[in-house]
Amino acid sequence: MIDFNEIYVFVKVVEAGSFVGASKQLDMPSTTVSRKVQKLEQALGVRLLQRSTRKLYLTDIGRQYFERCQQSLVGIEEATTIASQARSMPSGVLRIASPMDFAVNYLQPWVDDFLCTYPDVNIELEVADRYVDLLDERIDIAFRSGELEDSSLVARRIGPKHSILCASPDYLARAGLPGSVQDLIQHDCVIMGASLANAHWRLRTENGEVTVPVKGRYAVDNMQLVVKALISGRGIALVPYPLVHTLLKERALVQVLDGCEPALQSIYVVYPSHKQLARHVRAFIDYVVEQTTPQAPWEQL
Repeated sequence: MIDFNEIYVFVKVVEAGSFVGASKQLDMPSTTVSRKVQKLEQALGVRLLQRSTRKLYLTDIGRQYFERCQQSLVGIEEATTIASQARSMPSGVLRIASPMDFAVNYLQPWVDDFLCTYPDVNIELEVADRYVDLLDERIDIAFRSGELEDSSLVARRIGPKHSILCASPDYLARAGLPGSVQDLIQHDCVIMGASLANAHWRLRTENGEVTVPVKGRYAVDNMQLVVKALISGRGIALVPYPLVHTLLKERALVQVLDGCEPALQSIYVVYPSHKQLARHVRAFIDYVVEQTTPQAPWEQL
């Protein structure tokens, strides 16, 4: 039988990055922490952590187990926090970071509604397509997509991210329509990022997932500018479908290699810790989850 306490200890070990760090947080001997994780592994019949003298590494199954257990623990602690703070009204300054296109299309209406609902809350919104370090830049909440590598952050999935390859009819008339993912190597591609160097796209095909190196003459770290470059005929780009669905209907852009898309990714609201969250931070996270449940607005296009 699986012991819930052992699961809790395992999650804390991963979040702390070591048995010693977890033992300090949990106020128990590191030997006890290690023993509980070992008992959990024995009960499951799989190895969750690879141990070395300097660092712990999650196994593949360990990472999957951690992500699901962390989400469950977050839900339990959030429910407890909501119950204990039910009588207090949110107040304070809330600092949020978001990519430009997400902020314009979805986040701004949420902010307007939230500010009307909670008059004692102020919001500072940083709009940037770059990676924002929440701790260094004192950000309470950020919106991110794709693969999340920092396990010290709590991530709540709020919906899928669906991207497609597309280009303008003018560009395709000049350069031709790619017939396979390998043909992309010969095309001009608009790169989402600050550099043209080492650009590549991971795409799904009928033969499995492939990584294709791409090149072009223009790189920009703003997705709305990527779309403008597509419209002007600069090349092919990998862009979120909600950002271009109207342009596709108007034939200003055309999808290429239909059926060849990146692996389905997710959009998350992330924050540094689910422990002792300020009331106004918790209220905004709950509001976002409410707006994206049971279906996110970008899924309804």
